[in-house]
Amino acid sequence: MLDFSSLPMGATLLAPAHLHPLIRQKLLQTTHGLLGLRLYTLNGYLSAQSLEDAPSEASILFAYRERIKQLSSSLHIYQEAALTSVFLKECMQCLDDLKIWQIPLSVLNEQEEAHAERKTILTALYPIETQGDLIVKAIREIAHKDAHMVYIYDAFFTPQQQQLVNLLVRQGATLLQDEEIPHERKFYHAVNKRQEIEGCAQYILRHEMKAEDVAITLADTSYIPILEQIFNRYHIPYTNLVASAASSIIVKRAHMLLNYYLQPTQEHLLACLDCGIFHEETLSSLLQYLQIYQKDFFQPFDHLQTLSTTSHILNETDVAKLKEIEERAEIARQHIAEQLRPLMHPASYEEMLLTVLKLLKNSLGNDMQQSAVLQDVMNVINEVYPYIKEKDDITFLLQLLADITVHSTIHQLQGVSVTSLKQGSCTRKHHFLLGATQNQYPAFMAKRGIFDEHYYETLPYPSMEHRYQLHLKQLRKLLNRSQHLYISYPLGTYEGKSLEAALEIEQMFDERAKPYPLQEMYEKADIALTITSQTAHALFVRNQQIKGSISSIERYVKCPFSYFLRYGLGIREPMKLGFADSYMGTLSHYLLETLTKQQGKAYTSVCETTLTALIDKEIDALQEVFSDMRTRLQILRIRIESSMIQTLRRLASFEEHSHFQPWQQEREFQYEIPVTSDVTLALHGFIDRLDVYDDILCILDYKSSAKTLSETKVFAAMQLQLLTYSIVMAKLEQKEIMGAYYLSLKNENIPHPAGKLSRRKPVTYTPIEKADLQDAIIKTHRIHGWTMYPNVSLLDDEGTHVSGVRCNKDQLIKTSKLYDLHSIERWFTSIYQQLAKRMLDGDIVIEPSEDACLYCDFHAICRFHGMPFERKAMVETDDSLYRKGEDEDA
Repeated sequence: MLDFSSLPMGATLLAPAHLHPLIRQKLLQTTHGLLGLRLYTLNGYLSAQSLEDAPSEASILFAYRERIKQLSSSLHIYQEAALTSVFLKECMQCLDDLKIWQIPLSVLNEQEEAHAERKTILTALYPIETQGDLIVKAIREIAHKDAHMVYIYDAFFTPQQQQLVNLLVRQGATLLQDEEIPHERKFYHAVNKRQEIEGCAQYILRHEMKAEDVAITLADTSYIPILEQIFNRYHIPYTNLVASAASSIIVKRAHMLLNYYLQPTQEHLLACLDCGIFHEETLSSLLQYLQIYQKDFFQPFDHLQTLSTTSHILNETDVAKLKEIEERAEIARQHIAEQLRPLMHPASYEEMLLTVLKLLKNSLGNDMQQSAVLQDVMNVINEVYPYIKEKDDITFLLQLLADITVHSTIHQLQGVSVTSLKQGSCTRKHHFLLGATQNQYPAFMAKRGIFDEHYYETLPYPSMEHRYQLHLKQLRKLLNRSQHLYISYPLGTYEGKSLEAALEIEQMFDERAKPYPLQEMYEKADIALTITSQTAHALFVRNQQIKGSISSIERYVKCPFSYFLRYGLGIREPMKLGFADSYMGTLSHYLLETLTKQQGKAYTSVCETTLTALIDKEIDALQEVFSDMRTRLQILRIRIESSMIQTLRRLASFEEHSHFQPWQQEREFQYEIPVTSDVTLALHGFIDRLDVYDDILCILDYKSSAKTLSETKVFAAMQLQLLTYSIVMAKLEQKEIMGAYYLSLKNENIPHPAGKLSRRKPVTYTPIEKADLQDAIIKTHRIHGWTMYPNVSLLDDEGTHVSGVRCNKDQLIKTSKLYDLHSIERWFTSIYQQLAKRMLDGDIVIEPSEDACLYCDFHAICRFHGMPFERKAMVETDDSLYRKGEDEDA
């Protein structure tokens, strides 16, 4: 960078804003420092020459809007668009161009209707003072002043800025120019932008460049977060001088409040509550409550406190949680409603806006940056308040508030300077230009929108070709100041779309680009997690027992880390808010449990009146809790009744051909397996249903959808439930086990073709009979499981209701596989002991099985994104798995 130490006392230095920190740093190293020197941008210098303050963009746009309203009735093409902020901003930009380049309105084209309307609009808006008027006044002031004490850093200039620079030079100003020096040029490419930045970082380190001697210009500002990540990893100091503007939470809060004022819906209320405006201790409970219930926010929340009915679907814990949420929500509601009431029923727009600003101020912490944004919001509201006369004006204000952003500040200057192509770079020994693709370089901005290049062609305004050539000249000036220039571009995007170097860049080199020299090294990520055995004992063992349900053990098999979080650390999944879909499955389960208790084997022939009464009682209880869901619950009432009637009808056929009687429902059990000399695995659970015939038991487990029992999954410990039930009941009841089966409560869709067509000669058509359809229904809804007792005809004397059971050619009911429970018990004991020992050893590896992550509430914690792990058999089985049948068995 130039040496500014020779600038005289009282000098004025003009330079781009992003270079001011670097210039100040340079000046502070000189004898006089900043003493007697004024540092401005070009636009800042212009403002200083004018005695008037520039009007804000917001006030100009509101004034434009007022003027357009008076014209709207005479507009046809732009009647709707003319009142939008986008259209008005384009008008303001065009008018500034007309004023600065002294183009009279009389030359505007009006041959076509669209051109005539645009001229009408611009003519109406022209008298409203804008930034362009003040620039013109300032230029007139400068034209009569001596500028010998003005020094201009020769940076990147727009056509308008170049015009001002030329004027200042004519008035005696000095243009500080870096000499164009002969330099080394290199041209590289990389696979993608990440590898391009990686190559740049390695190049700096490999050639031992001083960070203070390096400047990086980014043609694509999306490189910034990746550059920061890679340079931090390589410990290369840098200063990001790219002017970035991020959205502000204060602006978002202002939007939420004004939207709620315009449309006081629950959606907008939730948005206000969820963006940090209020800091109530019980705010989270209020948000949960409002996600469940549609309530008038300004009326008390108390309907759960007077519940008069009990539900078998909602357990007492869930109801107690809902009541607690309501109590805490009411506390927050009272405080927040008091603050929001002036917003909902203001005496004037002034009171409403003051309420918004008060709430925004109260939401601030100690963040000085956000305080500055709040001041910007207050300034905009103060400037445009005289124009706010109706709610539509508030909507327009929202569009303008969206333009308020948080600008990044530089806290420390160090190392490599990083700038964007539109800013230009400072002069340093080594200069890297990254991302020089056709899409990003030379980044010339043509006129677009309503007043595009086609429109400007009709005006005495610098042509696009002239502006383009000036743009290229400015870029060449910046690129030719360093001793070493390195230009690179990526060959493609992350998605695989190919990219090419900019033509203007390729013309600078005689040779094609070379691959960036890049040294790559990959290390396999180790995701194995363990805890010490002492920690494992402390987390998992209570009173010399590892306690849990079979489903919790299956959870460990599917993902040990998930088990560790839930049952080791005790992290509970969040309560499912609102009416869960699982309630319908729970209701079906409860209905069958109740009917089999009351009616025994005759439960399938229960009258519809009794069934309806049971359903109504439960739906009424749900309706009292979820009072906002009356319509949905009435629909569900009809659906569950229809579905249950169909289920009972098809189960009637099963019961008719079974000699077993319903015996017990929700049978609780305890079962212990020794693991070590001082630790046992204590299993606890409930069995949905036990049927009995003499001293033989049949185990049925209700499911909401069809499910099968797979040998592969059983011995990989992914399906332990049914067979563990069998082992436990055989021991506790000292009875034979017929088998253990899944009984699906879902009524599957059955194809119902009109008939079958045979194309073999002779062609025949056989219509489908009603009996064929009934057979298809029975086949589709068979119970699935493992059979362990030879005389399977006791369970299904027809051979059609149990999967794997059939009537053979001798009219005997046989099963294709007959399992031996004693062998299964031996292997299961080994499986449970292996799993328990893994827990005690502290194995909590993140190795989820297929589908384990789909419904896992802890997925955000582990952030596993790899392929699922295949589960293999934990024991080696043999032919003793199968029980020998009778002589007739194959």
